[in-house]
Formats: sequence, structure tokens, C-alpha cells
Amino acid sequence: MKLLRFGLVSLLSLASSSAFAAYKLEVGSSLPRLTISDTHGGIVKDGGSWDSQSMKDALTFIVYVDPDDSELNDALVERLREEKFPEEHFRSVAIINMAATWKPNVIIMKVLKGKQETFPRTTYVFDKDRFASKNWGLTPEGYHVLLVDRDGSVLFEKAGKVEKNEIETFINLIRSKIKEAEGSATKTSEPAATDATKAK
Repeated sequence: MKLLRFGLVSLLSLASSSAFAAYKLEVGSSLPRLTISDTHGGIVKDGGSWDSQSMKDALTFIVYVDPDDSELNDALVERLREEKFPEEHFRSVAIINMAATWKPNVIIMKVLKGKQETFPRTTYVFDKDRFASKNWGLTPEGYHVLLVDRDGSVLFEKAGKVEKNEIETFINLIRSKIKEAEGSATKTSEPAATDATKAK
């Protein structure tokens, strides 16, 4: 009986791992759901679990970063801050690859807590064992940039530095998607407004 249970658990674990391993990160694909918690990491602010479902219904800018390469895409990050995109339509998540650096976790966490206070609009997540890299096909070292649509599909992905000409393309893509989201919100509210008018 014990052997049977062990076999079932092993098969379930293998099936789960295979599902993640089969995922290929590319533009147009949908990111599988990911939860970073417990031994894998969590949210910097309170140590709680981070669930990718929290990105639902908003355009999300994600960076997966080796702390040693944290300044690689500063030009892109600063450009995004200058734009001040509306929070209801645009969010950002920084997942820190703690396993990619020689620096002690305690020092990195201190720095991250400071960043979380300075940039409250960004959700900082710490990944202790490359969990996001393994499950989403992200670079295990360095810097990976993603732009994920409201439905979870990948709009942009690049490992490494986002060049100057790519930054403008990236910004224009965000503008286009936010305009699209605002248009959808307007259409949704129109029937309610019409009904209220009829009621009068």
C-alpha cells in the first residue's frame, strides 16, 4: 500500500514537472500559473506567497533579475517611470533571482525592502532557487524582461539588455494596449449609463 502511494505521488510530481518543462516562452504564448512561496521565496514586503494570478486584468511589466546585473536595463525602467502609466491598467513586478549571486541573502533583502518602500507601485518578489526561471523558461543568469497582457499572454520577452530602439517599441506597445483597455472599459460602462438614463 505504501509503495502504491509513493508511486502515485511520484507520478503526480512528474506530471506537474513535465507540464512546466513543456512550456516554451515565446511571444503569443500564455504564461502558466506560478506561485512563489515557502522554500522557493515570496513577496519582499511581508514574506507572503506571490501568485501570478495577481497580474490578471492588467498589463504587467515583469523583470527577472540577477542582483549583480540589476542596472542593466535602467534606461528602460527610468523611461517607464517617466511615462507614469495609469495604475489601474499597468503594473510592474520585479522577481529577484537570489540563486544567481554570491551576495548574502540578508544583504539583498535589506536592499529590496528599501526599494519596495521607494517604489511602492512595483511588487518585489524574491526567488531563492530559480523557481520562476525553471517554470517560465527565463534566463537562469542575468536579466529577463517580459510584458504580459491582461489575459496572461506574452507580448514581449527578451533576455539581456533592451536596446534604445527596442525601448521606444516597448513604450508604444504599452500605450497601444492601455488605450485598448480604456476603450474596453468605456464600452462596458456605456450600457449601465444608458440603463440609468432610462430609469429616469
